[in-house]
Amino acid sequence: MKHVLAILLFFSAPTSQSLYANLTIYKDGLALIKQPVFWEDVDSDQNIIVWDVLPKGIVYSSPFLTLDNANVLIQSFNKDVFHFSDRLYDYLGTKIEIKLINSNDMTGTLIEVTDKNLTLQRRRSLISFNRDRVDYINVPSADNVQFKPTLKWTIQVEQETDTIAGNLTYLASGFSWNANYRFIIDSSIDEAQFIAEAAITNESNINFENAALSLVEGKLNMDDTPTTSRSNIQKTSYPDRSELGDYHIFNIDTDMSLITKETIITRLYPSRNVSFLKTYIFENNEKSQKDEPLTIEYDIQNTLENNLGIPLPKGEVQLYQLLENGSIEFIGKDNIKQIPKNETANISSGKAFDVVGTRKVLNYDRQQKSEEASIIIKVTNSQGKPVNTKLIEHIYGDWVIRNASSDYRKVDASTIHFMVSIPRESSRTITYTYRKEWK
Repeated sequence: MKHVLAILLFFSAPTSQSLYANLTIYKDGLALIKQPVFWEDVDSDQNIIVWDVLPKGIVYSSPFLTLDNANVLIQSFNKDVFHFSDRLYDYLGTKIEIKLINSNDMTGTLIEVTDKNLTLQRRRSLISFNRDRVDYINVPSADNVQFKPTLKWTIQVEQETDTIAGNLTYLASGFSWNANYRFIIDSSIDEAQFIAEAAITNESNINFENAALSLVEGKLNMDDTPTTSRSNIQKTSYPDRSELGDYHIFNIDTDMSLITKETIITRLYPSRNVSFLKTYIFENNEKSQKDEPLTIEYDIQNTLENNLGIPLPKGEVQLYQLLENGSIEFIGKDNIKQIPKNETANISSGKAFDVVGTRKVLNYDRQQKSEEASIIIKVTNSQGKPVNTKLIEHIYGDWVIRNASSDYRKVDASTIHFMVSIPRESSRTITYTYRKEWK
């Protein structure tokens, strides 16, 4: 004998709710949800159980149910959810009532439905009109209407028991997280407070109460796009870090509530003070001629010696300047890629006001099988303290450098760096010549 059992849902209207789920959230809009479930008053025979409260972004091929003391014999997933626009096709040949905008009601037999038009047959005429003109449509009541995607299982209970428990596991879009960093600079000691946070977003139609959260850094082979909404700060202990194959996973120790259409923010790591190297960048291609302020860059070594040595996920960095009176001011933002341990994070805060570079191309000479140009670069520091600059030059092709007025480092086949320290309220000039030859 088969029995249809009512599932004990953790959900209530109007917004569905989940208790004690485990969510593994990926950066590209996807989450793996492990929902504990149980049923009471079951028989030792076959039973049919139904679950119809699921996120709107569920991946239909993903759900599977594991039970502690029963076997799943059959799983079916009915995705035929009611959509009135689609159901109009079911009323072809049926008499319906339509009211057009700024017009009277009309009754007729529905004989055609397209994406743009509806056509009615009336006693002596056919009338076709644009669907955008419709105010309302009155049709007979539909039979066997299903409003939500529904999972149904046929299960075999192994032995008599009062309760069957297990886990429903599935993938769903509409979830995401991003790393946010705050870099608060104290120029008086060349140190900064480094704050790493995670912003976790739930765009699904379900509230997850007392959920265990894990955050995975790394892009999966999925095509889902997350969105964001309002923000809510929650205090928690810091996540444990582990590895998930080729990905890093951050396990948040404190259970959290992840409400629909909400973003919560939690710390990835305790705040810490780090050292940095501040450099002014002047980057040019071989034929560039410029007169502009230099770009400010902060280089942070991700090492134990620098109070870090931790995986830093890809994310946005907000930069702040600590003033003498103890207040902070926003000075720019940047994005960083994933920074593994022992690598360097390069963060730009924008253009300097009082460190200006000028680059000119002199004596450019191009022959049939050669090219030669002399370059002059002048950097002026109007600050009351010395600055470190990096002059980045991109030269393409087969080249050599001649008559350089300062030492340089060849970074790759098309890049050289001049590292130049400039005293306060002074200037430095760099000159060099590059030559190319070809057959």
